[in-house]
Amino acid sequence: MNGRYRNGTVAVARSGRGRGCYAAGVTLWHLVIPVVVGLVLAFIWWAGKAALEGAREGLQEANVELAQEKAARGAQEEEQAADRRRTVEAAAHSLSEAERFALNLRAPFAHLWIQIFETSASGRPLEYFYSFSPPAGKEDELRASLEAGWDITDHASAMSSLAWLLGGGGHHAPYQQVRQSLQAGSAKELDRRLAAVVGKWEPEVGEVGGLAFDLARAADIAGQGVALGYLSEAQGWRVLGQCRQMAREAAFRDWAQYGQSFLAGAEFWKSGGVTDGLRNRGYAKTVKWLLEDTDSPWQREPWPELGHVLGQRERSGVDRAELSATLN
Repeated sequence: MNGRYRNGTVAVARSGRGRGCYAAGVTLWHLVIPVVVGLVLAFIWWAGKAALEGAREGLQEANVELAQEKAARGAQEEEQAADRRRTVEAAAHSLSEAERFALNLRAPFAHLWIQIFETSASGRPLEYFYSFSPPAGKEDELRASLEAGWDITDHASAMSSLAWLLGGGGHHAPYQQVRQSLQAGSAKELDRRLAAVVGKWEPEVGEVGGLAFDLARAADIAGQGVALGYLSEAQGWRVLGQCRQMAREAAFRDWAQYGQSFLAGAEFWKSGGVTDGLRNRGYAKTVKWLLEDTDSPWQREPWPELGHVLGQRERSGVDRAELSATLN
């Protein structure tokens, strides 16, 4: 019995020691787990902070690089713009005041040249406004355009069309006939479409009518004729000299009225039964650009004041009898 008691005591003692070890183990885990969790959380926080700081630094570096690239592009674009301005200035200064004025009469068509020859790499070739002829490379298109629109295929046909435009023909003469009939009260005998065009534009253009359209077309034909070899350069400049003289003799107030006269003549031409209006599209937009954009030659050089003598080089003029003849 004592032995059983003794064994029991031992068992109880051992059992007590087990419970103490278990309690110690539980207490240890209670201490370790929070520490481990804290360390893990601290590591996560540190890693997140480091990643955030790295991302912030990367974003700042990217913004700096982007700003540098933008500044570099801006500087490059400004330099390219400066180069284009220098090119335009050089082209303008290579001509006399009288020559620039004559070429400015053709500006609506020169603006179309820019659209035809423009390339995104080089920017808008504004020097074309001061180029007598279109640049090389589009001769086939120019030749087809002159033949389709004017039946111009050689020197004789070119001079015949120029004589019609500047020798009292063109659309300016019938425009004036309609205008005079309206003023005389004889509208019943007129084509209603033509009479409507003249009445519409009368407040803006008055007696100059659609003359600008004929002058611009004559100057354009002269430039294209030289480019295609139908006219010599001297003959082309003589045509422009005649255009300049007629423009100075007319009662144009400024480029705005000249542009309105151009539009009036173009609309009169289209209303007279023209079925192919391709060359008449976009004229209003072109004239608006010429009147408002700072790159426009009409903005660069205002219409000369009455009595102002245009400076010019020694280029011989041309009389109307020469234009009226078809030269071979």
